[in-house]
Amino acid sequence: MALKFVAFWLTKSGAILSDALESLINIATSAFTLYSIYYAAKLRDEDHPYGHGKVEYFAIGFEGALIFGTGIYIIIHSFNKFLHPQPIQGIDAGILLTALSGLIMYFIGTFLKKKGKELHSDPLIADGTHFHTDAITSAGLIAGLLLFRFTGWLWVDPLLASLLALHIISSGYQLIKESIDRLMDKVDLKTIQLVTEVLENMRRPNWIDIHNLRVQKFGDYLHIDCHLTLPFYLNLEQVHDEIKTLEKELNNALHQTVELFIHTDPCQQIPCALCAAPDCQFRKTPLLKQVNWNTTNLMQNEKHQLPVGETSIN
Repeated sequence: MALKFVAFWLTKSGAILSDALESLINIATSAFTLYSIYYAAKLRDEDHPYGHGKVEYFAIGFEGALIFGTGIYIIIHSFNKFLHPQPIQGIDAGILLTALSGLIMYFIGTFLKKKGKELHSDPLIADGTHFHTDAITSAGLIAGLLLFRFTGWLWVDPLLASLLALHIISSGYQLIKESIDRLMDKVDLKTIQLVTEVLENMRRPNWIDIHNLRVQKFGDYLHIDCHLTLPFYLNLEQVHDEIKTLEKELNNALHQTVELFIHTDPCQQIPCALCAAPDCQFRKTPLLKQVNWNTTNLMQNEKHQLPVGETSIN
């Protein structure tokens, strides 16, 4: 941020000021992100039975709102520059400082995204993505400054500042949208797909059917709800063992804490054609084919059935 404001002081460029103001916002949002990570790590209590992880999404929304507001301010400032254009001074120093700050932001963003993925922290990933966006913005800014250096066109600076402002506004909007989606528990298809792949790969013969799958994320752990169909003749202890196995396998495969709330259904001797349970003395029809689990059929709130006319042998 200091480099960018020095570059603005040397050049009086509205475009560089836009970039510097965005970095100023980065400091404010990073401070809030730091607090959100600390607060999200607090243990569950009576008032917060699901933990404190969702505060991270407030941090993302807060960051987006500040970025969006900064973009609006830059648009207004750029309009004044259009009305009263001024030449850019110290252009070479401005380009050099902007390039240096862009490189720093790129490496900071890379580090943040790496740690965010390791810690399953959405705010760190969002912050890292924003730093990468800033680095790209700096590259575009340098291109505009070079254009002014070789042409001397006064309108280049306010135009470039306006384009950067629109880019900043778009980034802020995306963060606000992501925050709202997360707080409203919008389906995260990427996470659902990952959970689906794990369930399909670790599938056990007694797991006849899983449906009504729902996934929520609270900080660094996942909360999963689903219905699991098991052979009706299993006793309570056996059912408990199946559920604990499912929970253990998901935790190991996803490399993060997974909490399961499972509603178990007895098979009622109905889905025999797609049931792979071994040595079942109550089977009414032979196994024809197991249904492949995917994001579509796992999320539906109904038990799986073979397609009409399906006769292939598993």
